[in-house]
Amino acid sequence: MVLATVVSAQTLPVPTLPPEPPPDVETATPSQEPPGTEAGGAPGTVSASHWEYGLSVGVGYDSNISFRLPDGPSSRAILSRGRLARVFTGPNGRLRLAGTGSWNRYFEASTLNRYNAGLSLDGSHRSSLDTAWQAGASYDLGYSDSSQILSDQGVLLPLVRTRTATGRLGVTRRLGERTSFRLHGRISRVEFDQQDVGARGLVDGQSLRGTAALERTLGQRDSAAIEYSLGATLARQAPTPGGGDGHPYYFTHYGSLQWNHVLSRRSAFVLEGGASYTPEAETAGVGRRVSFYGGAAYSRQVKRSDLMLFVRREVTPAFGLGVSRIQTRFGLAATIPMGRAWTLRIRGTHIVLETPEGAAFTYGTPDEASASLSRSLGRHFAVSGEGRYRRRGAAGAIPAIDGYQVGIFLSLGGPSGPGSGGIPRL
Repeated sequence: MVLATVVSAQTLPVPTLPPEPPPDVETATPSQEPPGTEAGGAPGTVSASHWEYGLSVGVGYDSNISFRLPDGPSSRAILSRGRLARVFTGPNGRLRLAGTGSWNRYFEASTLNRYNAGLSLDGSHRSSLDTAWQAGASYDLGYSDSSQILSDQGVLLPLVRTRTATGRLGVTRRLGERTSFRLHGRISRVEFDQQDVGARGLVDGQSLRGTAALERTLGQRDSAAIEYSLGATLARQAPTPGGGDGHPYYFTHYGSLQWNHVLSRRSAFVLEGGASYTPEAETAGVGRRVSFYGGAAYSRQVKRSDLMLFVRREVTPAFGLGVSRIQTRFGLAATIPMGRAWTLRIRGTHIVLETPEGAAFTYGTPDEASASLSRSLGRHFAVSGEGRYRRRGAAGAIPAIDGYQVGIFLSLGGPSGPGSGGIPRL
């Protein structure tokens, strides 16, 4: 599913649509991949590799750049972003190595000029007809406003320098015609600039999570799964009996049942319900040990358009704060082609945070939204108008803070297309 990347960091189950029928060989366009070039393709497929590249340059306006006070510095800006990837495909797998970089140059706030850089590795391999592997890793030098991990966690921090590392490894094993078993593990870490750690009390964050699931196809339209996860999250520094500082982990157990139902060839939904258990609830900062865990998602395809709506509730780490929070996340994502040349993309999330009972503080409600309207100019060029809005609601005596970014971009890309412009993605 195209929209799965919107919520993958939250491990939200994505509705599974039935596979599309194979294209008619006589009507297939030259741009279509030949059968078997994807991961797990048929044996005998010829190995291949190709480059992907993209460059976007634009002008825009960034309000409240530092995101520290309600009326922070704003400025016109030159925004640029580039990417370069090498993709290797073979009869049983696919590997993608990629590098990205961006640079923001502000006219009225030059002291806030900044750059981002990242490396990533993603691969998949089918070791047999019944076993498929997936793995990935990334490392990014950036800022808090461009961190996908912090965005997924609902942590909207002031502008601070960050170093982010992620890793994941998973395997799916088919046990029969209708049953499969899945194991998946991931690690995430965000480190903050030492000056901000000391001055603002930010805490480096790290979490590990392992998941085991047993899935069963119940019919042409239904499938079900039982899933268990164990998460370990780095807590705030705490004194150890021998003196000095320690970095204890606290654990959260997640258990749930999932049901995926296909409504039609173009639409499906998934429901998940269960509970989470955090033995050290006080250390985690969640206030109670047991809470509801689960949610729902609906996916719809209309011609070339994609739509997803979702809601999810779970105990989620909050990097920088040194605790976890019980959050209910509402979101939507849509990609709407408008004719042959125009494409509209919309993303939005609203998160309701549960403040622990008896706490002397409250959590502000985070909201994020982004939209882009792009027009292709031939095969390799595109022009787009893009915008992004972020808001952290008032929390006790702390006032609400918001900011937005808008820009117009010219993009060059190939062979996968121009892609998006230079505003950090939601």
